[in-house]
Amino acid sequence: MRKFISVALAGAAALTLTASACNKSGQAADPDTVKQALKADETKMNRDFKAKDTESLAGHYTDQSYFVAGGTTADGSTEIRKVFANATTDQAFEVHFASDKIDVAPSGDMAYARGKFTEQYTDKTSGDVMSSSGIYVAVYEKQDDGSWKIVEDIAAVDPASIKPVPPKAPATRAKMTGFG
Repeated sequence: MRKFISVALAGAAALTLTASACNKSGQAADPDTVKQALKADETKMNRDFKAKDTESLAGHYTDQSYFVAGGTTADGSTEIRKVFANATTDQAFEVHFASDKIDVAPSGDMAYARGKFTEQYTDKTSGDVMSSSGIYVAVYEKQDDGSWKIVEDIAAVDPASIKPVPPKAPATRAKMTGFG
């Protein structure tokens, strides 16, 4: 009997540890709250892309994150930072993205966002400014401080979307008129 109780207690302890590891706060996360947090992160990241802020962009990822986009892979935040530092030196570089689905794990410590993106960049071979679009999946993990960071980020360009960006029309001057 004692052996049975010891095994039962060990099993209960393992189950408790597993459950608490799934959700560090010990309570189920509200999926709507998590979705709002990820949407807020998406908004901030779009601003960071517009500002070409390499450090802020890298700050959306954990140290162990994995990133795949446009034939580039980066393993870890240092490599991801280098990818963004290189991309943001391109005057034409722009990225805009929006999720169309966010799903939260029942444990409340993991979530993913799936959506579409558009990008603009200078083609290294031709020197032409190009645009493309595609889809992405980003897997988020809740951090000890309650924030959410990306652990896996995979984007796929639709090859049919790649096209040159037409040159912008030159600015026209306004006609001067008198006040009289």
